[in-house]
Amino acid sequence: MIKKNYQRRHLRAPFKEPILYADGAHVHVATGLNISEGGLLLDRLPNFPDSDEVPLMFCVPKLPLFKDHSLLQMQGFSKDELTYNVVRVKARMVRREQLSQSLDNLFRSRFGLEFIRITATDQKHIDNFIVSFCANLVHLQTLIDSFNKDEETRLRVRMLALILGYSSTEKIAHLRNLVVEDYRNLQWL
Repeated sequence: MIKKNYQRRHLRAPFKEPILYADGAHVHVATGLNISEGGLLLDRLPNFPDSDEVPLMFCVPKLPLFKDHSLLQMQGFSKDELTYNVVRVKARMVRREQLSQSLDNLFRSRFGLEFIRITATDQKHIDNFIVSFCANLVHLQTLIDSFNKDEETRLRVRMLALILGYSSTEKIAHLRNLVVEDYRNLQWL
């Protein structure tokens, strides 16, 4: 048996921000799962317009590099302090993933969208977010590998995990697995 590895065309990062999209004269809100320079994966919606160009609007945060922050700075960090760039693009659906048929997921699908019209500026905002998230994820992995070094390292792991969207009370072994899986998902299918 031949083992195949498929590398994605673009790095991607988790992106759990609301996404506004237009369907005719109506505007709807979806939840993002991840983002790349090439598109978005949306979650928690029953359908998506089957159109060649669907207008989208969402905000991309400017993430700092937390390896440059002291523990005190990280503890004082609030997501309310982030600045955001509003991104407007046109996209088309390229993939639909039906979730399980449980009652909770009966009318819910995930949709893979490809950006078909995007400005260079908006592309740069997305790229900056992904690069920053990746650098912070690598830093979190490094901290986890040194978890038992000292109390400050343990506190830094917990703070950065919380900032990046993980539970700050997660058992370290499980957190390590989640971070490794997210890192793999950045580049590989």
